[in-house]
Amino acid sequence: MIKELYRFLNPKFQTFFSEYKVDMKPRYGHGLPPHKELYAIVNTHRTTYQDLIAKALSYKEQIWEIKDLKEETDSKKPGWNNGFLPGLDIVAIYTLMAELKPKKYVEIGSGNSTKVAYKAKQEQNLNTEIISIDPMPRAEIDVLADKVIREPFENIDLKMLEELEAGDILFVDNSHRILPNSDAMVFFMEILPRLKKGVIVHVHDIYIPYDYPQFMCDRFYSEQYGLSFYLLANPKKFETIFPNYFISEDKELAQQLAPIWEHPNLKEVEKHGGSYWLRIAE
Repeated sequence: MIKELYRFLNPKFQTFFSEYKVDMKPRYGHGLPPHKELYAIVNTHRTTYQDLIAKALSYKEQIWEIKDLKEETDSKKPGWNNGFLPGLDIVAIYTLMAELKPKKYVEIGSGNSTKVAYKAKQEQNLNTEIISIDPMPRAEIDVLADKVIREPFENIDLKMLEELEAGDILFVDNSHRILPNSDAMVFFMEILPRLKKGVIVHVHDIYIPYDYPQFMCDRFYSEQYGLSFYLLANPKKFETIFPNYFISEDKELAQQLAPIWEHPNLKEVEKHGGSYWLRIAE
């Protein structure tokens, strides 16, 4: 109650009032069946996930070098249990950077993910330009990025994203709420439908084909529903290539990935993920 009162009175928070009361809770998964059509779409690409898991295992030595955040003294290096980027998400970023070798890696929302991308860039000798778009990054990452844009995403010149080419990565980890003029709204309305064929897109805190867990429902997260609309309308164009939460919940895929966690540095790591990776296929 005290926290709610503080947020209501503090000017840095924004309060929303709705004339229609909604029982905000998970409708799919978390003890209930997944969304039927979304599950079928995601489950279609199991071979792709299996291939990428095999690739991830081939980079396990480099991944095992990452320490628990409380043991890491170099602020430029990523760490496990950082509070924002779960274990499987770290594994996926490193793997896809190493495999795709993008010319550009653009982040909308930077921090721990930037450190993982930079690690892959250095260790795999990638000629990748890291571009950070974030008005207030959660970690000191300016020295890791080749270009920094420190203003709200919805206010920048969006042309640079429309110019991304096949194999480039657009990594989205923003406010997670589709609201009038929000960064998430601009992404789904003005960026995702205009990306060129072959561009790789990542959206964070996505649980498809399951719903948000309760604590994210309590935060009014909504961007996963926007992504769901795209997938349901045109799954061939928006081709799922690595849905981390689905993989962590699938017994067969999780078992294939299991050897990646067999190292002392990963003893306490969160083995799930919230990253959803897709390719613009048409």
